[in-house]
Amino acid sequence: MFNKFRKVFILGVGIATFGLFQSVNADWLIDSDGGISVGDAQDVVISLQSNPMSDPERACLAVTFARSLSGSVNVTLFVTLDGVSLADDSVVSSRRFKCDTPWGEISLIENLEAFLDGNNDNMVVCPICWKSRYGDEKPDFGVLPGVTAAPTAIGKMMLDADKILDF
Repeated sequence: MFNKFRKVFILGVGIATFGLFQSVNADWLIDSDGGISVGDAQDVVISLQSNPMSDPERACLAVTFARSLSGSVNVTLFVTLDGVSLADDSVVSSRRFKCDTPWGEISLIENLEAFLDGNNDNMVVCPICWKSRYGDEKPDFGVLPGVTAAPTAIGKMMLDADKILDF
Protein backbone atom coordinates (compact mmCIF):
# COMPACT_ATOMS: atom_id res chain seq x y z
CA MET A 1 0.00 0.00 0.00
CA PHE A 2 2.81 2.39 0.94
CA ASN A 3 4.62 1.71 -2.38
CA LYS A 4 1.47 2.54 -4.37
CA PHE A 5 1.02 5.76 -2.44
CA ARG A 6 4.69 6.68 -2.96
CA LYS A 7 4.46 6.06 -6.73
CA VAL A 8 1.25 8.12 -7.03
CA PHE A 9 2.79 10.89 -4.93
CA ILE A 10 5.95 10.98 -7.08
CA LEU A 11 3.82 11.01 -10.23
CA GLY A 12 1.74 13.90 -8.84
CA VAL A 13 4.83 15.91 -7.91
CA GLY A 14 6.31 15.23 -11.35
CA ILE A 15 3.18 16.44 -13.15
CA ALA A 16 2.97 19.53 -10.94
CA THR A 17 6.66 20.34 -11.50
CA PHE A 18 6.32 19.86 -15.24
CA GLY A 19 3.25 22.12 -15.29
CA LEU A 20 4.88 24.85 -13.21
CA PHE A 21 7.87 25.20 -15.47
CA GLN A 22 5.94 25.50 -18.71
CA SER A 23 5.99 28.98 -20.18
CA VAL A 24 2.67 30.67 -20.68
CA ASN A 25 2.32 32.48 -23.99
CA ALA A 26 -0.41 35.09 -24.24
CA ASP A 27 -1.18 37.59 -26.95
CA TRP A 28 -0.72 40.62 -24.69
CA LEU A 29 0.84 43.86 -25.85
CA ILE A 30 1.73 46.94 -23.86
CA ASP A 31 -0.73 49.65 -24.84
CA SER A 32 0.53 53.14 -25.70
CA ASP A 33 -1.37 54.40 -22.63
CA GLY A 34 0.62 52.05 -20.42
CA GLY A 35 -2.07 49.41 -19.94
CA ILE A 36 -2.14 45.88 -21.22
CA SER A 37 -4.35 45.03 -24.17
CA VAL A 38 -4.74 42.15 -26.57
CA GLY A 39 -3.24 42.17 -30.02
CA ASP A 40 -6.47 41.39 -31.87
CA ALA A 41 -9.70 43.29 -31.39
CA GLN A 42 -12.03 41.54 -28.98
CA ASP A 43 -15.79 41.25 -28.99
CA VAL A 44 -17.18 42.70 -25.75
CA VAL A 45 -20.83 42.57 -24.72
CA ILE A 46 -22.04 45.05 -22.12
CA SER A 47 -25.32 43.92 -20.61
CA LEU A 48 -27.69 46.39 -18.94
CA GLN A 49 -30.51 44.90 -16.89
CA SER A 50 -31.74 47.83 -14.80
CA ASN A 51 -34.25 50.48 -15.79
CA PRO A 52 -32.73 53.90 -16.49
CA MET A 53 -35.76 55.46 -14.77
CA SER A 54 -34.94 53.79 -11.44
CA ASP A 55 -31.14 53.61 -11.79
CA PRO A 56 -29.92 56.26 -14.25
CA GLU A 57 -26.34 56.11 -12.98
CA ARG A 58 -26.02 52.43 -13.92
CA ALA A 59 -27.43 53.13 -17.41
CA CYS A 60 -25.04 56.06 -17.87
CA LEU A 61 -22.11 53.96 -16.72
CA ALA A 62 -22.97 51.09 -19.09
CA VAL A 63 -23.29 53.43 -22.08
CA THR A 64 -20.12 55.34 -21.10
CA PHE A 65 -18.17 52.08 -20.80
CA ALA A 66 -19.50 50.94 -24.17
CA ARG A 67 -18.61 54.26 -25.74
CA SER A 68 -15.11 54.43 -24.28
CA LEU A 69 -14.28 50.83 -25.23
CA SER A 70 -15.69 51.07 -28.74
CA GLY A 71 -12.52 52.62 -30.15
CA SER A 72 -10.32 49.63 -29.36
CA VAL A 73 -12.71 46.64 -29.29
CA ASN A 74 -15.97 45.56 -30.91
CA VAL A 75 -18.65 46.51 -28.39
CA THR A 76 -22.29 45.48 -28.31
CA LEU A 77 -24.67 46.93 -25.74
CA PHE A 78 -27.21 44.22 -24.83
CA VAL A 79 -30.27 45.53 -22.97
CA THR A 80 -32.40 42.98 -21.11
CA LEU A 81 -35.11 42.89 -18.43
CA ASP A 82 -35.94 46.48 -17.37
CA GLY A 83 -32.88 47.73 -19.25
CA VAL A 84 -34.83 47.49 -22.52
CA SER A 85 -36.27 50.92 -21.73
CA LEU A 86 -32.89 52.27 -22.87
CA ALA A 87 -34.19 51.58 -26.39
CA ASP A 88 -37.23 53.82 -25.77
CA ASP A 89 -36.65 57.42 -26.86
CA SER A 90 -39.25 58.78 -24.45
CA VAL A 91 -37.28 57.32 -21.52
CA VAL A 92 -33.70 58.21 -22.44
CA SER A 93 -34.53 61.70 -23.68
CA SER A 94 -35.65 62.78 -20.21
CA ARG A 95 -33.77 65.91 -19.15
CA ARG A 96 -33.16 64.53 -15.67
CA PHE A 97 -30.68 61.91 -16.95
CA LYS A 98 -27.23 63.47 -16.90
CA CYS A 99 -24.10 61.37 -17.31
CA ASP A 100 -20.70 62.24 -15.90
CA THR A 101 -18.34 61.04 -18.62
CA PRO A 102 -14.67 61.54 -19.50
CA TRP A 103 -16.00 63.99 -22.10
CA GLY A 104 -17.87 66.07 -19.53
CA GLU A 105 -21.44 66.02 -18.32
CA ILE A 106 -23.88 65.14 -21.10
CA SER A 107 -27.40 63.77 -21.28
CA LEU A 108 -28.06 60.05 -21.47
CA ILE A 109 -29.52 60.36 -24.97
CA GLU A 110 -26.44 62.28 -26.20
CA ASN A 111 -24.21 59.61 -24.69
CA LEU A 112 -26.24 56.80 -26.28
CA GLU A 113 -26.36 58.50 -29.68
CA ALA A 114 -22.59 59.12 -29.55
CA PHE A 115 -22.05 55.41 -28.84
CA LEU A 116 -24.41 54.23 -31.58
CA ASP A 117 -23.19 56.89 -34.03
CA GLY A 118 -25.88 55.90 -36.51
CA ASN A 119 -25.14 52.17 -36.22
CA ASN A 120 -28.06 50.54 -34.39
CA ASP A 121 -26.35 47.14 -34.74
CA ASN A 122 -24.18 48.13 -31.76
CA MET A 123 -27.17 47.67 -29.44
CA VAL A 124 -29.25 44.50 -29.23
CA VAL A 125 -32.61 44.55 -27.45
CA CYS A 126 -33.87 41.38 -25.78
CA PRO A 127 -37.02 40.53 -27.79
CA ILE A 128 -38.77 38.69 -24.94
CA CYS A 129 -38.16 41.51 -22.46
CA TRP A 130 -39.16 44.17 -25.00
CA LYS A 131 -42.37 42.40 -25.97
CA SER A 132 -43.44 41.93 -22.34
CA ARG A 133 -43.01 45.67 -21.69
CA TYR A 134 -43.83 47.32 -25.02
CA GLY A 135 -45.88 44.79 -26.99
CA ASP A 136 -45.57 45.02 -30.77
CA GLU A 137 -44.01 48.50 -30.72
CA LYS A 138 -40.54 48.71 -32.31
CA PRO A 139 -37.60 50.11 -30.31
CA ASP A 140 -36.28 53.58 -31.14
CA PHE A 141 -32.66 52.47 -30.65
CA GLY A 142 -30.92 49.18 -31.30
CA VAL A 143 -31.99 46.07 -33.16
CA LEU A 144 -34.71 43.69 -32.09
CA PRO A 145 -33.85 40.11 -33.08
CA GLY A 146 -36.65 38.53 -35.06
CA VAL A 147 -38.09 41.92 -36.06
CA THR A 148 -35.30 44.31 -37.09
CA ALA A 149 -32.45 41.75 -37.13
CA ALA A 150 -31.85 38.05 -37.70
CA PRO A 151 -33.54 35.86 -35.08
CA THR A 152 -30.16 34.34 -34.18
CA ALA A 153 -28.52 37.70 -33.31
CA ILE A 154 -28.44 37.05 -29.55
CA GLY A 155 -26.91 33.60 -29.85
CA LYS A 156 -24.26 34.81 -32.27
CA MET A 157 -23.49 37.83 -30.09
CA MET A 158 -23.09 35.73 -26.92
CA LEU A 159 -21.12 32.92 -28.55
CA ASP A 160 -18.75 35.35 -30.30
CA ALA A 161 -18.16 37.42 -27.13
CA ASP A 162 -14.71 37.34 -25.60
CA LYS A 163 -15.96 39.22 -22.53
CA ILE A 164 -19.38 40.02 -21.07
CA LEU A 165 -19.66 42.94 -18.65
CA ASP A 166 -22.84 43.08 -16.60
CA PHE A 167 -24.50 46.28 -15.34
